[in-house]
Amino acid sequence: MKILNSTCLHGWSAASWYALEMMRGLAERGHDVFFLVPDGRTADRARSEGFEVRTEPDLRRFSPRRLRAVATGLRRLAAGIEPDLILAHAGPDQLWWALAGERSGPPLVRVRSHDPRPPARHPFALWLNQWATSAFIVANEHQRRDYVRRCRVEPGRVWRLPPGFDPTGWRNQPAGDPAIRAVCGIDPTTLLVASIARFAPQKDHPTFFAAAAAVAERFGDVHFLAAGYPAEYTTDRIRSLASRYRALDGRVTIWDERLDTGRALVSAADIGVIHSAGSEAVCRVALEYMAEAIPIAATRIGALDEVLQDNESGLLVPPGEPDALAGAIGRLLAVSGLRERLSQAATERLGARFDPVRAVERFEYALEQIAGR
Repeated sequence: MKILNSTCLHGWSAASWYALEMMRGLAERGHDVFFLVPDGRTADRARSEGFEVRTEPDLRRFSPRRLRAVATGLRRLAAGIEPDLILAHAGPDQLWWALAGERSGPPLVRVRSHDPRPPARHPFALWLNQWATSAFIVANEHQRRDYVRRCRVEPGRVWRLPPGFDPTGWRNQPAGDPAIRAVCGIDPTTLLVASIARFAPQKDHPTFFAAAAAVAERFGDVHFLAAGYPAEYTTDRIRSLASRYRALDGRVTIWDERLDTGRALVSAADIGVIHSAGSEAVCRVALEYMAEAIPIAATRIGALDEVLQDNESGLLVPPGEPDALAGAIGRLLAVSGLRERLSQAATERLGARFDPVRAVERFEYALEQIAGR
């Protein structure tokens, strides 16, 4: 098959990771893969893996005045590649291709692997989902139900395909550097409780810092790390959130330095905390913690209640409740053997539920069915 991926997300996100993971596997199975993506980190990664990348037309901004030019550009692109399917990885991609497409053209597939918000239900959105889009690929059950129940899409057109995760490839990356603990000002015996999330409102850093302060008042030999990169929030904004709590003075480190790999930060942690209030359609960092056998305390949001089983492979609490999150972190610090039991179960669950080969096979089968192969 010829597969054209359209993703207007020029930065790096769970959608970028999901697309590249799946497309790498499909290319290895003999399929031809193309990307339409603006210049940026996603385009650079796609090029580095040998994919053919086109950067025009740019679909990031919708304007009726651009409709004719963009539609013409998309039709020319499709005519040159002659794809069997077009995978739209973001809302603007789906919209532009639906407006530019022809009923006799290749199937348009909306891949929703990063955005847990329910799809819109206004008349135009219902037309887009019910009539202009051939099929949907989603990462979790919440998203599948949204399309079926909220948008009235036939269940047979919605494929739930969780990502795969290659723990071997992950572990081949450089592990945690002692310099990370040196930056935190802690010795090897101090337990490091880590939050690794971009600096954005939906990640809910206020809940993390409030919980961390409560934990700091109960436990002495613990340090907290908030690692990420400035998105909707600046690093100074994150620092100001932490500075509200005297219990965190000298006991929290804000890290916004980009590293070559995420493993250096993940593997330095003793406990991983995921505190999102409105994200985590895939939650890649949870899979990374699981690969490192690091116990997890997380909010029950997005796909997390599918990735983890409460009290079996992690601890899940309601979002936006600092006391509940502090209680979960406290249990991981205080209950003998709990960290080891949960992390071992999580690693086993990762291998059983997120095998990368099986994930690509399921994705390939879905695309073949959608394309009528």
